[in-house]
Amino acid sequence: MARIVPTDWRALQATGAAQRELETLEVLECGLPEELTVLHGVHWTRVDRGTAVFGEIDFVVVSPSARILLIEQKSGFLAETPEGLVKKYSGRERPVALQLDRTLDALRARLAPVVQAEAVAIDYLLYCPDYTVKQPGSAGLPPERIVDERSRMRLCARILEVLPGA
Repeated sequence: MARIVPTDWRALQATGAAQRELETLEVLECGLPEELTVLHGVHWTRVDRGTAVFGEIDFVVVSPSARILLIEQKSGFLAETPEGLVKKYSGRERPVALQLDRTLDALRARLAPVVQAEAVAIDYLLYCPDYTVKQPGSAGLPPERIVDERSRMRLCARILEVLPGA
């Protein structure tokens, strides 16, 4: 069983997309080996040209060799547009690939001073447990980085493929 942080996640009460994330935590805890740590709901901030930029990633999986896998979960319906996959929030469409890129850039920027010249292996997956991506090649992300409704039963196997030696 993987280690989940925060440890009191089972006591949380949630509905909707938050409930789906708790269900995913259970899948990850039971389906991943104990040497992996899964951080849930990781928030980040950074300053960009004098303005605070912030975001959140649903899951961060860390291996003993310090490889990092970011997993963005999008529950419910997504739209496939000419710009790629988008999720609608309060009537506004947000590109999924852009959100992942921002998070990857922010994490790399935050880790750079800590690791200095060391390379940090950071990878990502998009997890859509309720949606089947119809045109994976035009989703704005490489198809091999998408785990959708068709392949959701393979989420843990896919994580282990991306984090070799975990």
